[in-house]
Parts: sequence; C-alpha cells; structure tokens
Amino acid sequence: MCSQPPKERDDAWLFDRARRVISLLPGDARALSLTGGEPTLHADALIGLLEHCKRVAPRLSVHLLSNGRRFADPQFTRRYAAVGLADIMAGIPVYAPEPGLHDFIVQAAGAFNETVHGILNLASLGQAVEIRVVVQRHTVPVLPGLAAFIVRNLPFVAQVALMGLEMTGLARPNSAEVWIDPADYHAELADATFTLAAAGIVTKIFNHQLCVLDEQLWPFAVRSISDWKNDYLEICDHCSVRDTCGGVFATSGNRLSRALRPIHISAGASESRA
Repeated sequence: MCSQPPKERDDAWLFDRARRVISLLPGDARALSLTGGEPTLHADALIGLLEHCKRVAPRLSVHLLSNGRRFADPQFTRRYAAVGLADIMAGIPVYAPEPGLHDFIVQAAGAFNETVHGILNLASLGQAVEIRVVVQRHTVPVLPGLAAFIVRNLPFVAQVALMGLEMTGLARPNSAEVWIDPADYHAELADATFTLAAAGIVTKIFNHQLCVLDEQLWPFAVRSISDWKNDYLEICDHCSVRDTCGGVFATSGNRLSRALRPIHISAGASESRA
C-alpha cells in the first residue's frame, strides 16, 4: 500500500541534491520533511545530511519518515542522536499490536520486532518519535487494540497520527485488499482516538474529510494533504466547513467515501448535514 514504493535503481544521489536544497532554503523556513523510500538505508549519507542541516539551518523542525527498523541498531541510533538537532522527530509506522499482522502489511518478516526495538532505542536517547498508523482494511479491526498497545508500551511517544489511505502507488493495484470506506470504521477510529487521548498522548487524524468523521473527532482532524495533490469535489463548493477541511487526494480516482457531502451550519445554529 506504500504511496512511494521502492524502485530498482540507485537513488543515493538524492542526498547531495537534498544538501543543496537545504543550503538554499530561505532564512524564515521553519520545517523540513525527509522521506523516501527508506532514508536510513543510506546510513552514512543520512547522518551527513542531518549534520549539514544542523550547520546551515539549525532552527529547522525536521520530520524524518522511516520504517524505524534501522534504529534497532544501537550504534546507528547513537549516531543519529549525536547529531544534536534541536527539533527532530522520527515518524515511524506501527500497524498492529502484534508481529503477525504488522509483518504481513509491510511484507517483511521480523519487521515488527525491529521497529519496536528501534522506537525504544530512540526513546532511551531522548529522541522524539511519532507513530504513524495508516487506516486500511487490515488495520481497522485492530485499531482499538493497537491504541491500547501504544498506551501500555509506548506512552512516551510525541504523538500518534491516524492516517487515511492515499490511493496511489502500491495501493492502486492492491485496492481490493486495502481500501475500506471511512464511513465503515467510525467506531474503531473513535475508540482508538479516545483511548490515546485519554492517556494524554497527542493524537491527530490525517487525510480524512470532516464530513466522514464523527463530529466529536473534528478537534483531532488535521489538514494534512500536500497542496500539490489536494483537491475538493464540486459538492464541497457550498460546504460551511470547507476552509477547515483537508479535502481529498487528487490521486483518489473513484475511491472516495460514500459519506462525502456538504455540511451546512447556520449562524448561531447547530450543525446539520445535507
């Protein structure tokens, strides 16, 4: 289901380009996201890039997207922490509260154990971690259990992001296996969200439209879809909450929730849905 699947080519040259881009960032730039593929596959290049970032743009808030498995290596994790960036967070996916399902989803035996060990290694060195959970057909049934697992075993994480599926990359050819209408997992999403929030864990819902969410979940919803692939449907034109809604992926094709509809809120009146 990866929206940016691996390709059979050497892309290590991208680290040099990233260094040049960071050097050219304006002085008022505040945030930088590093993603792949898997950035930690090129361990030395990644550490060098982070060190470059500290030299030329030390005030940046850096978000590194990784499967977390490389951090199971204590030596690499110590090198990562030793860079000493003031504001860096690793966004790491955990898809289930047990190895079997997580390993099936990522199609890699042993991935769950390495990922959890990696998260624990990062935490032991005071490094910020975000857990990212893509909500898809296989993860929906275990969402409440996964939330309970995080509360019991990983309560120190900086935040948890519950993310709607982007129907692109490997999700397209596997759509029958991974797609589920958000209208069909209201209960599981609410259960997981409230379990995490009740434990004091910052919880955010990404890539969901407000009209497909229970209104109680609106405070957790984030406008997360990148502007270059963000879209709104014609039915959204007269929606009262369009300006605070994240919209839909332009890559969605016909995989859109049947619950999409405009929301009409009259001044001084309670919310109603058309």
